[in-house]
Amino acid sequence: MRNLLLIPIAGLFLLSACNTAREPNAANFTTAINQHLAKHGQACTTVGRQFPVDVPRSEHGDPSGLGAKLATLQQSGLVSETDTIAVVYGMLAPLRGPTPPQPVRRYQLTAEGQKYFRQIPVAIGEVAGFCYGQKSVDSIVNWTQPDTASSQAEITYTYKIVNLASWAARSDVQQAFPDIRDTIKGVSMTNQIVGVQLTSKGWEVPAY
Repeated sequence: MRNLLLIPIAGLFLLSACNTAREPNAANFTTAINQHLAKHGQACTTVGRQFPVDVPRSEHGDPSGLGAKLATLQQSGLVSETDTIAVVYGMLAPLRGPTPPQPVRRYQLTAEGQKYFRQIPVAIGEVAGFCYGQKSVDSIVNWTQPDTASSQAEITYTYKIVNLASWAARSDVQQAFPDIRDTIKGVSMTNQIVGVQLTSKGWEVPAY
């Protein structure tokens, strides 16, 4: 008799857990957004070039150019540099042809740099860059009343960065890469907005 009672009681627990996961509350929204950020929430900066990268000597003095950024990454231990002679292929090379060999500073990934180098998805495909941390929900600010027809809601939240790479916290890196500075500066301060959908498993951020 005691064993027979276990079946409906266990069913009640499962039903209760399922209903709890479907409730529109901060805990469930945090879980849904963090599941989304685990796949799409890497904090990254783009370089836009595959390594090795050759920077002509004539561009070394440009404080806002690629050479200055790579020099900062060299000081951070992500890339190494050597001076050599090479042909530089620019964007207009298919029309004008390559330039004659010239003095360049060649940057290559170090073993440390390879840990952070990624192909980063963008609207037009992928670009090369470095990822330096993972975004995660810091707090749920508010949410809209879930729509009864579509079972959707809009969530406003703030983020934090976990596993922040030490090189990204350097002031010279943040000066060379303002997007890193702005992302880190926005931690727990900048509101993010995302839509969620109620499914049979609970709340989820839809994949588009």
